[in-house]
Amino acid sequence: MNSMINKDDPPPLPLDHRDPIVAIQFELKRLRRSSVRLRRALLGLSAAFLALAVIVAAIAGLQGTKISSLDDRQGLISNPNVAFASRTGRKNLNGLTYGGSLFRGSGFWAMKPRLPYNLADHAAIGVDPDELIFIIGGSLVDGNVTSDVWKYDTVFRNYTKVAPMPEPRYRFGAALLDKKIYVVGGRNSSSPENIALVKSTLIYDIAKNEWSRGTDQIDFHGDTCAASVNGKIYVAGGYGFDYNFLNSVEVYDPAKNQWSKVPNMPTPRGDLMCVSFMNELYVLGGYYDPTNKGGNAFLAAMESFNPTTGQWTKRPDMLTPRGDAAALVLPGNKLMIVGGEGHYREKDIFKYPKHVNEVFYGDDQTWVQKAMIPTPRFRTAGAVAGGVAFVFGGADVCIAVDICPVQNTTETFLDVDHPRVYLYLKNEAYNDNSESTTYPV
Repeated sequence: MNSMINKDDPPPLPLDHRDPIVAIQFELKRLRRSSVRLRRALLGLSAAFLALAVIVAAIAGLQGTKISSLDDRQGLISNPNVAFASRTGRKNLNGLTYGGSLFRGSGFWAMKPRLPYNLADHAAIGVDPDELIFIIGGSLVDGNVTSDVWKYDTVFRNYTKVAPMPEPRYRFGAALLDKKIYVVGGRNSSSPENIALVKSTLIYDIAKNEWSRGTDQIDFHGDTCAASVNGKIYVAGGYGFDYNFLNSVEVYDPAKNQWSKVPNMPTPRGDLMCVSFMNELYVLGGYYDPTNKGGNAFLAAMESFNPTTGQWTKRPDMLTPRGDAAALVLPGNKLMIVGGEGHYREKDIFKYPKHVNEVFYGDDQTWVQKAMIPTPRFRTAGAVAGGVAFVFGGADVCIAVDICPVQNTTETFLDVDHPRVYLYLKNEAYNDNSESTTYPV
């Protein structure tokens, strides 16, 4: 028993001591001594944990610097053939080759209520903070062109028909500016003749649910695209008379109700996609077949126009060539391309829709393949509302027919914001553009 008594405690009372006051005083002294020892132990443990946290933070900071810069690749990990980097768009570094994103293929798709009817060659415009999407115009299953406009509520998941366009329209460009939707270019019927091309500018006031007309464009732009940048509307490329490839770009100033021209795109193309991205006009993909061979002449090219400098800049190519895809801008300087058209076996009579879905990280100037859309489609449209991407309708496999099958499916893409970590490999052929299957995705 004596071995259990701490030397700092007062000597024990004799067993025959019966004074209760003295006994209480004795117990209080023991409790005070125990409390002091407990506080000392806790302070010691706290100091040890603090020192450990400082050491871990220092090591993490050192490793973070190494991972970010890759200045000292050797020894970063045990295998010298693999390294990681964050927030970098460099493709070759210290004898290593860019191998893609650590989070390639992330995200998943969910079905949403279908469109009221099958639709292709339409436009979709997202409006925040209302979390609404407007689906405009397009072609129906019989090839007829519609002037209908639908409002899709992404929260309550219902479609409401609103005021129709003054005239039918498909294969046009559309853009949002100051709570107004601008519809430009395109065609007013499915006739292949030049008489279907239109120059009219249609303006939809969302608050008033009314359409008005702006000044006509300078040139015809069919199978074109549009975007709003710095308070103006841009329409780029497309097809002119007799389906000639265009590289011309026009800009509309709503304050002056006037169209003017800006420097041409470096690459002519039709069936292209446009977005307003990082204060520039980005144009992507499209179809360009100057020799008229009729093969798989879809492009992966991406270029951007800076309205301030008036200069075009070559940007990293998409991972997959395509046209007539859905182009959307996600929060965090991310650009997404979904679906699109390809020609199978180098024959333009074999049109097939693509599954591929790619995201361009603007801060890194890097493309990353994401989860493929379950329902492939081309001549489709997508929009972002509430930070979430939606894709509506589009065309299906089309073999040697004038009117392609049309679908009404609606799907939304969901993902988490992964760290931007990229792989660099040595003696490896794998990269984000490697084939994942022999099927033409």
